[in-house]
Amino acid sequence: MADEMATLSIVIPTYNALGKVEGLLTRLCHFHTKYGSGCEVIVSDDASTDGTAAQLRNQFPWLTVVEGRTNRGFGANVMAGAAHAKNEYLATLNTDIELVGNPFKDLIDELQRHPRLFATMPLIFNRRLEKVENLSRLYCRRGLVWHTELPEEEQWSSMLRELLTSTADVKARLHDVAGTGRPILSVLCAAAFVCRRERFEQLGGFDPRYFPFYWEDVDLDYKARRYGWRCAVVPRAAVIHRHSETIDQVHGERKLQFLRLNQLRFVSAHLDQLKELRGARLWWWMRSVREAFGGDPFLRRAYFRAAFGLGDF
Repeated sequence: MADEMATLSIVIPTYNALGKVEGLLTRLCHFHTKYGSGCEVIVSDDASTDGTAAQLRNQFPWLTVVEGRTNRGFGANVMAGAAHAKNEYLATLNTDIELVGNPFKDLIDELQRHPRLFATMPLIFNRRLEKVENLSRLYCRRGLVWHTELPEEEQWSSMLRELLTSTADVKARLHDVAGTGRPILSVLCAAAFVCRRERFEQLGGFDPRYFPFYWEDVDLDYKARRYGWRCAVVPRAAVIHRHSETIDQVHGERKLQFLRLNQLRFVSAHLDQLKELRGARLWWWMRSVREAFGGDPFLRRAYFRAAFGLGDF
């Protein structure tokens, strides 16, 4: 591969992100300075109330800032930013991501090596859980699907825990350990990934129905699988994730409701691909009955409508 990184557009969705995103943008400034328009950074702000868009536009004048008038949710906010992207490759980064060296070149290199890959991800090390969060697969249980770790998760979590508490050059050490090994097939995680912009647009990107967040990335993964494309982790690249900082602050306990609603949306949309799921509609009806007795009325309605095929919820 060439020494220089291929052209890349990085979309960072923000919402009330002052005090959280500046470190990431300062780091990305180095890439923008080195590669110029070959590394454009787009901040897509979801109608923040703390002046995020104006402050970032003033503090980082090299940014492209897209300012939303209403709160659209994560997926729609990413799409608003991606609509302004001009380069061949597209990346998304959460505001609570810390880069470990330059992960982008390795991710793009693997996309170029393996044309059946839709997206590549670095190892995403969850600082709160002290483990890699994106080496996962889905399994089916009681009418829904859930994430579980791949066997490789323990190895790479242990490696990063050790490297991040040492004085080692983490990026260089990962290159030494991972070498030129093949990427590890996994489920897409929107916190940090790179894909070909043309394919992202071909699939329609993130579905705004997954409002305000959760499962839009898994939905995109499974839309890609319909074309025979997969997503994978490249272990010689890594980032650190201070998981759910904004979500916890803004949405608190409601995030569990959003997770469960969008989990059901995903299963309903991709039931034909989830061959291990048996009797899903019966399970959804049973869940609607359970929610009717002191549960969540929104979930009760959603399970009921899904069980009887009454459209979206």
